[in-house]
Amino acid sequence: MDSREDLLAFAITNFTKFGSKRFSMDELAHSIGISKKTIYKHFDSKEELVTESLLYLLQNVRESIDNYIGENPNEKNPLNTIVFIYRLGLTHLQVISPSFFYGLNKYYPKASKAYANFRSDIVWRIVFPLLEKAQKLGQVRPKVNVALMCKLFLYRMEDIVYANTNLFEEYSIQELLDHIVVNSLRGIMTVEYLQICTLEK
Repeated sequence: MDSREDLLAFAITNFTKFGSKRFSMDELAHSIGISKKTIYKHFDSKEELVTESLLYLLQNVRESIDNYIGENPNEKNPLNTIVFIYRLGLTHLQVISPSFFYGLNKYYPKASKAYANFRSDIVWRIVFPLLEKAQKLGQVRPKVNVALMCKLFLYRMEDIVYANTNLFEEYSIQELLDHIVVNSLRGIMTVEYLQICTLEK
């Protein structure tokens, strides 16, 4: 295994499992069965590998979201798309160690910035317009500040699930999705839409 893409896939799997700082280049090389020199043919530093492998993961997530939206271009229930996005996010977060984010924030500023940019892009380029669309369709109450909704409930999900303890150790993805996202969305729906709406499970 010495292709760049294979290295990215294997690296991000181990960085997210063991921590971006803790899992060393020596351990990566040993796990793959190649020399560290081979890794450095593709990446100048560990920070570059951490950043590029994270971007590789985020690109896969983005493609899943874009594919879902592409398959539902005239979605009459944009709130379902929001539920899909956050279910996907929770599915990925479940296999990521909290130490991964700690390592990004403390040791790898480029990777940390890349993650922050991705999160911001998803919320403000996709989720926020979906909430606006739902409001125009009469599904969300007109006085709801959808931008504030994004900031309060939808912007930093990893901070919620890893706030004091790893909530994935106590609750299922569906329970977290219901309490963080679905119930919040139901709380801003119009009475009329609430009576006929069935958000995706």
